[in-house]
Amino acid sequence: MLKFFNRLERTRNMVLILFGVLMVASLIFFYAPTRGDLGRNLARSEETAANVAGEKITVGEVYRQKEAFSQLMQGRPYPAKAILDSMITSRLIRVEAARLGLTASDKEVADAIREQFKTADGKPFDRQQYEQIAVNQAGSVAAFEESIRDSLSAEKLRAFITAGVIVSEEELIRDFQRKNSRFDLTYVLIDPSELAKNITPSETELRDYFEKNKQAYYINTPQKKIKYIFINTAKVGEKIPLTDEDLRAEYDKLPAEKKIAGVLGQEIVLRIPKPDLEGVVLEKANQLIAELRKNGPTVSEEAFAEMARGQSENPATAVQGGKLRGPVRENPNNPTDPYQQLIRMQPGEITEPINYQGRYFILRRGDAIPKTFEDAKKELEVSLRNRRAYAKAAELAQKIAEALKESKDVEAVAKRFAPEANMSVSEMIRETDYVKPGDDVPEIGVSPQFEDGIAMLVNPQDVGDKIPIPNGFAIPLLVDKKDPRDATFEEVRAQLVDVVKMEKAREQIKQIAEEIASGAKDPAALSSLASAKGLKAEESKGYVLGSPLGKGAAATSNDELEDTIFNLKTGEVAKKPIQIGDTYYIVGLNKREDADMQEFAKQRDQLMDSKLAQKRAAVFSDYLSATRHKLESEGKIKIYKDAIAKLDENDLPFGDLLNR
Repeated sequence: MLKFFNRLERTRNMVLILFGVLMVASLIFFYAPTRGDLGRNLARSEETAANVAGEKITVGEVYRQKEAFSQLMQGRPYPAKAILDSMITSRLIRVEAARLGLTASDKEVADAIREQFKTADGKPFDRQQYEQIAVNQAGSVAAFEESIRDSLSAEKLRAFITAGVIVSEEELIRDFQRKNSRFDLTYVLIDPSELAKNITPSETELRDYFEKNKQAYYINTPQKKIKYIFINTAKVGEKIPLTDEDLRAEYDKLPAEKKIAGVLGQEIVLRIPKPDLEGVVLEKANQLIAELRKNGPTVSEEAFAEMARGQSENPATAVQGGKLRGPVRENPNNPTDPYQQLIRMQPGEITEPINYQGRYFILRRGDAIPKTFEDAKKELEVSLRNRRAYAKAAELAQKIAEALKESKDVEAVAKRFAPEANMSVSEMIRETDYVKPGDDVPEIGVSPQFEDGIAMLVNPQDVGDKIPIPNGFAIPLLVDKKDPRDATFEEVRAQLVDVVKMEKAREQIKQIAEEIASGAKDPAALSSLASAKGLKAEESKGYVLGSPLGKGAAATSNDELEDTIFNLKTGEVAKKPIQIGDTYYIVGLNKREDADMQEFAKQRDQLMDSKLAQKRAAVFSDYLSATRHKLESEGKIKIYKDAIAKLDENDLPFGDLLNR
């Protein structure tokens, strides 16, 4: 063969070049590292992510922990920095335990493992089963046993550091009273945005503000005036007939998990008093989970209830053994709701700790509640009608777009297709003002789809393709266009009104709050004074300290507000407004129902244990924070940011993960 190539040198060279190209192409095609390959490489990486007083944390360790957390969050990427912070705390505990001679011995580790894997029927320790579980949980038996050692060492260190912590009887009683007293309140929540509704800026104020801030209102992109034909999906759907046979067929196609009306559940809630205590609360949550799972992966309702009564910090459910008030129903529109995890669990399973809105949740899945055809019928009808209506509306919008591109006559096209759209001509024809990307377009909102759809329209009478918008489709026609320029006062007047109103509201809010608080001698007077200022006093019956006060997104609370409420006497109004963020609270007490001290006597020992654990956790957290700060200032904690950055580079947006 080589002699043949020697005789045909030119042919040889061409073949070799072609062969080389094919080899490179095949390497690129077949061996380009996929996301999975990169993940496997990171999982094995021994590169240093951080060093804590000589204790190394590798990129591989952080990656494996990150992947485990991501799975618990249904595939959502979990930031590597948060994982690393937790691992630094664990290494810090290991270092301090070693320094103080508190590291768990081999015997203590072995005893703990035997206790953890002890069977209810008294069978001998199954080493093969143990090793399989250890590998599944930690990657190797050695890593699993090291985690047990760290956990035991942490307990010994915590016990040593917090040995002097005590809870006085007075402190315990006050804490019980705060958590179990009920208050009927009259309160005024003064929000700048609400106050702004009653402010009317003068033309002079608006023009003065505009002149001072003119550069902020420069229009740097072209503005377009659009006339469009609107197709309402719901209107189209009204004409679509659906039979019981259609709905029964839909029901029969549902997977088993969709034939569940909801699931029962229980919860244990642990509050995070302040951000630097998060690690301590997480550790406590992990300890509770380990205790619950000591007899296996599933937990009985009674065992969970017993722990919830003693450990949960949600008084509303703790007394019921953690039972949720009703079944949890699937809600795809709120995927961050921790209770949605129960839908995908098996009865008796419990979650890992879930950090949500300043609390750690441990949830237990109960029994499922079946959904019959009759229960599902209305939901199925809505779903099927929406799907068929969307398809029909999309098809109709396509026909309208083709007709409008041909005729350029919006009125004529709308009239032609109005019967099929089940709409009047006036309902179908809409027109915008001059708009640019980012504008809030009436009846459309801020819509990237609409912006993309009209971006191709350059000359008047240009017609675009159908565009999905809220409630249907739009087929746009360009009426006119304005190039970038300085905005006129008239063009931005509406924006100026909102801005100036908010500025004036922020200037006035404190004075108004103080005037109302100082002038209100009782809750009734508080309502009258608020009304005189154009504000509304609200009522809250049975308010419990620790709950947000208010309605909707504005509802909140803090220690100062709760202290004020607790110390009020019946008929009093707090003379000092409480500021939380931009808002102010003025509260008056109509009635209070003090905690039942007989119930306190029954729960006293349990409450003492819980409060003592809480104080010890706070002391231990402060100790760890101070120790970490000391080591950081001495340069003994090093974080390699470039190494950590690699761990987040491969994360897909959650929406992309759902589409994979």
